[in-house]
Amino acid sequence: MYEQYKFAFIKGWGMFRKDLKHSVPSILTLGTLLFLYFAVFTVNSSVSKAIGSVTDSRLVRVFIQDDAEPKEVKAKLNELKIDGDVVYFNRSDAKERVLEIAPNADNLKELPEELFPRFFEVKTVNAEDNDAEVVSLSDNIAKIDGVQSVESGKKQNEKMQRIKSISGVFVLTLTLLTGISCAFIVFNNIRLSLYRHHRSIMVYTLVGATRRFITLPYVVSSKFEATCAFALAWFLNKIFVGFAGNHILQDSFFVLTTPTLWHNIILYVVLMSLSGISAIYSVVTFLMKQKSINEI
Repeated sequence: MYEQYKFAFIKGWGMFRKDLKHSVPSILTLGTLLFLYFAVFTVNSSVSKAIGSVTDSRLVRVFIQDDAEPKEVKAKLNELKIDGDVVYFNRSDAKERVLEIAPNADNLKELPEELFPRFFEVKTVNAEDNDAEVVSLSDNIAKIDGVQSVESGKKQNEKMQRIKSISGVFVLTLTLLTGISCAFIVFNNIRLSLYRHHRSIMVYTLVGATRRFITLPYVVSSKFEATCAFALAWFLNKIFVGFAGNHILQDSFFVLTTPTLWHNIILYVVLMSLSGISAIYSVVTFLMKQKSINEI
């Protein structure tokens, strides 16, 4: 068994090297498709992380008017007997808070502190507080004199969760379509290779070679092809993230992050499985369509 797989690996590697010039278009097409998927996956996962870091369903921000006294507003807030923390942010603290949430927004550092609004952050600590109670608390706070506006994390979270849900469905659909497309690309490339090597296959069958003996080298060759495409896509995505981070998003709070090692491993394993299945199906269907095994 070991010798058989060893032979299949060596034969598959030799077949891949020999057909490399014919496989370049397939590798480029597959790599481009995977790169587009990587790019969308990167943007989607980065958006999800960004949404998770700025939304908190139990957080309420209370922006006060320019002529309002913070002590008076806080006294009114204390009268509501809020079970949680009430923290005041003056203009300097507000600027630091924004920079903490958006560490890469270098352009905000140049803005004067007078442009940042004063506000209170109210966060309930009671785990039993439901969304309705948080919204009710926001409505009561909005009635306090000196309060300019109130932003409820609950409302923001609802909007952000809708965006995440739609984005998740889009990525799932894209994943299925990408997987199907990759399988077809590998299938067609292996089928072309079979036609190029039909004479060698005829010789193998005449001496009694099994279909497994014929199929395994093509499976190995398809995995080399998919590996090259995956490496190309990963490299292009790395360049894309670096360029976007250093130029397009240089002064933005939004940060692009490449897929983690585990994500890459999972995607690679799925791609290897699809390429192997496509290769097997391509070889088997090719052999079955022959009128006679000796007419290949």
